[in-house]
Amino acid sequence: MNKNDSSVIGKLLADHGFESTTDPRSADVYIINTCTVREHAANRALAFTAGLEEWRKAGNRILAVVGCLAQSNADEITKRLKHVDLILGPDAYREIGNYVTQITGTKSRIIDTKLSAETYCGIFHRPNAVADFVSIMRGCSNYCSYCVVPYVRGPARSRASDDIRKEIVHLVEYGVRDITLLGQNVNEYHHESMGFAELLQHVSVIPGVFRIRFLTSHPKDFTRETVQVIKENNNICEWFHLPLQSGSNRILQLMNRKYTKEHYNGLVEHIRSQIPESTITTDIITGFPTETEQEFIETLNTLREIKFDDAYMYRYSIRPGTKASSMPSLDEDTIKARLAESIQVKNEIVVEKTKAMIGKVYEVLFESAARGNGSRGKTRGNKNVIVQEKIKPGEVRNVRITEVKGQTPIGVVADA
Repeated sequence: MNKNDSSVIGKLLADHGFESTTDPRSADVYIINTCTVREHAANRALAFTAGLEEWRKAGNRILAVVGCLAQSNADEITKRLKHVDLILGPDAYREIGNYVTQITGTKSRIIDTKLSAETYCGIFHRPNAVADFVSIMRGCSNYCSYCVVPYVRGPARSRASDDIRKEIVHLVEYGVRDITLLGQNVNEYHHESMGFAELLQHVSVIPGVFRIRFLTSHPKDFTRETVQVIKENNNICEWFHLPLQSGSNRILQLMNRKYTKEHYNGLVEHIRSQIPESTITTDIITGFPTETEQEFIETLNTLREIKFDDAYMYRYSIRPGTKASSMPSLDEDTIKARLAESIQVKNEIVVEKTKAMIGKVYEVLFESAARGNGSRGKTRGNKNVIVQEKIKPGEVRNVRITEVKGQTPIGVVADA
């Protein structure tokens, strides 16, 4: 989502005559696009911003902090980081060009953290890769007890389907072949009479669309209709990122997730029965307030039972203002130990699943160079694959997996 927002910001600034650079020494404007979904991300952003004070003073330069941290911590940034000129929340990007111009002329500081119904319709950036993102909605209205997103990005609102279609057509014209539809909970997409399954069908027939993916799904809203649309359309990838968060029903209830472990298992069983080649990945939070050892073991057992193709493991992070922030926290040693154990279990499963790929052939869309003379691409199941030969980004090859290094499959081109 932040990558997509950075593309929006880049397009808006380009429309005002700015050119992007990756060299801070040649930049007149430095923009830090931030995340605050976990404490670690927020602290890193604050520390990085603090480290740019000398850069800011070295010339007639403008330093901006934008995104979720700017929304939630504007006062702190204003008081502690006085070298920051521009502070924008995630709904204020349309004015960024005007604000930068204004600051240049007046040397003033501007803060804009008003939340709105913004979906950034009509802003189509020029891509520079074969894979890209399209936001179909913004914000969230679920209020999971650990999550700050509804507070910093506002309630869920869906983008017009026609505008989504126009952006995809635009990206395809510039050579994008793999498009990921983005939303905090894509399954809640609803614009006029169109729901998420209908939107998937709607965009799958756009000429030139080679692959479509989507992030992220919420188990409480995921439908069998969506599975059917994926099953019937070859250009919609059979990759399902379905956050579980916990294997304990009591913890799921405390998290305000609105589903049970049994419901989740039923979704997985249905997906795998309808699309046997499906890839299912997940998110797990360990050390949630009041989580018992037995409830943690339930989560580990669920990991072992489902055998996810990959899982993103996080320790519980207190987010101020959320309901969970008032719950009694576990001690740090317990949280760290549970995270380490869950990562170990996850890694064992992922290695096992990846080694099962050896000898099989996968359709790989190549995206970039890899170390040496290698190339990196992705399977339909979102698995990175390396081959030791140069293949142009955007090209598709059938690749036979020959070995696994770490958790990465290595293969050889198997085209006839």
